[in-house]
Order: sequence, then C-alpha cells, then structure tokens
Amino acid sequence: MEALDAVNDKWREHVNLKMSRDTAKKLRKKLVALNGKTIINQELLKEIKSYCQNVFGNSSYWPWLAYYTELRGEFKEGWMPDDYYRFELLPKMNPEKFMRFSEAKIIDHKLFEEAIIDPLFFRTNGHYCGKDGAVKKESEIQHILKDLNNEVIIKPADGRGGQGIMFEHSREVCLDDLPPNTDLLFQEVLGQHAELNKLYPHSINTLRVLTFLNETGAIEVKFIVIRFGINGSRVDNASRGGGWIFVRLDGTVEPTAFEAEGIPIGNRHPDTGFEYSKLKLPFLPKVIELCKKAHHSFPYTRIIGWDVLVKENGEAKFIEWNANNPFMEAIEARFGPFFKDIILPE
Repeated sequence: MEALDAVNDKWREHVNLKMSRDTAKKLRKKLVALNGKTIINQELLKEIKSYCQNVFGNSSYWPWLAYYTELRGEFKEGWMPDDYYRFELLPKMNPEKFMRFSEAKIIDHKLFEEAIIDPLFFRTNGHYCGKDGAVKKESEIQHILKDLNNEVIIKPADGRGGQGIMFEHSREVCLDDLPPNTDLLFQEVLGQHAELNKLYPHSINTLRVLTFLNETGAIEVKFIVIRFGINGSRVDNASRGGGWIFVRLDGTVEPTAFEAEGIPIGNRHPDTGFEYSKLKLPFLPKVIELCKKAHHSFPYTRIIGWDVLVKENGEAKFIEWNANNPFMEAIEARFGPFFKDIILPE
C-alpha cells in the first residue's frame, strides 16, 4: 500500500509540474505575440537552463524563468520559478497541517483577535454562530442584520481570489437564499483611508504584504503591493480583473500598474484617472508592524501573504491571510528576486 501511495504521489507531482510549466509556456507565447518579438535567443535560453540546473537541480524549471525574462526584458539571476516556489519551497516552509488554517476564515478572529476585522457572525456545519462561537437562531441573526442597517459582505469560509463574495444591505439579506451547505463569514463593510479611496472608491483596495520567517527567527517583508478594482468591480483581486501596483518599503509607489499576469496597464487608474505614483501612504509603518507582529504569533508557516485594509482613521486591520500559495509570480518577475538567498531545509 505504501509503495502504491508513493507511486501516486510521484504521478501527482509530475502532473502538477507539467501543468504549471505548460501554463508558463502559454503565458510566454501570449506575451511574445503581444510584444511582437521575443528577447530570448538560443544562447540566453541555454543560460537560463544552466542556471536552473545549478540552483534548483533540474534544467526543467526553465519555462517560468523564460516567461519572467520576457516580462522584465532581461534575465535576473536569483529568480525563483513559480513551479519551484509552489511545489518545493512552500510545502517545506508551510506544512499542510498548519497551512490549512489560512483557508478557514471563520476562525481568523480566534487566531489574530483584534488585528483582524471582526465577524458579525458566521455559519458553519449548518449553524449560525456569534463571534464567541455561541449558536444563534436564524431569528436572532435576522434581528442583528436589521439593527445593523448597513452593507455587509458575505464570504465563503474557504473562498479564494474573491470568488463567491456577495455584497448585500443587511436589511435585504435573505438567509434562505444563501448557498446551502457552505460555511460563510459575515462582516460589516467598512470605509477605507482617503488616499486609497482616491485610487478607486468602489472596492476596498488592500495591501498585500508577503512576510517570511527567516533562519534567525526574524520576520522579513519580502514585498508589498496595493490591489485595486477596475470597471465598477467591488473586489480588488487581480484574478478577478483588478490591478496591482508595487510599493517600496520606504513608501514610494511605482508609477506603473499591472494586471494579474504582469502586463502593464498604465500610469493612471482607467476609471478614476488617479496617477499611481502620487499615492501617499503615511500608514505604511503601521501596516508593516501589524504584519510582522501577526506572523510572530503564528510561526508555524514561514511564508504568509496578508491582505490589509486601512480604515478611514489610518488603523490597519487584516481582511484575511494566505499561507497556501500566496501569489508571487508576476511580482517576482517584475520586481524580484525576493528569495535569492534562501536555503531549503533537507
């Protein structure tokens, strides 16, 4: 039985790697068609493959680095290909038994307490529960929603990339119309800082902060990006059509924004016309402090992506966190390398 499990694991690994590399090849082909040229010649491809062999132990990791090279316009030693990041680095840094905690949004307030936006209540195993876990009747929930008299956001407890999110006025929520057999989290919709509102007022424009627990036990901030919605979208996820801009640790904002695959989308927001480089982020030190403190409280996974809301008064709060493949590829390509000196555990 153990031998069969080992064979199945090896087959899954092969399939995952093939699918990932096929994705990289398709993205590169699309980019070359968009640019009308490729910058990778035979000599440069040989260099990329040699780098993969020397650093990652296998030249087959080249497709993602070839894509990064087309995006960046040059090859950068120190880059980590997305398939290595996902299937080698993350499983070792973020053991599955701890990584899965980030997929259960209904317990986030238990893990991070005042650092995260409180739930109004949540639904799990067919029961509605208050923040303290006490089971509530549906009539009590309806009463809470009626008294709130404000917009609420309803999220699947294990949702990713903005999928399945609903916005409703609290007095118009019909519990019978909600997706059945799904754990749900209910939160009040909050306002955001005026600077982020200037960027785009229809979505909460979160800061994605990637932190890393290094070998010395210190928390490093690997990168920060601001994500924003486009075309009336209420969610800011790049995977749902939004964009992102890179923020340096000194608070300066890069002038160009990008879509999910790293393609530039200009220097101004397409709806508001706001110029990205003019964003002022006086709250950034608070955001960084919040993420570092929270990661120190959860050292069981070493790489975490934090989605941070900055409230109107400048207070920073987590919306959610991600230890299961926090997005990096386009950011690594454009502004990395971020894991140049990492040493994998044996």
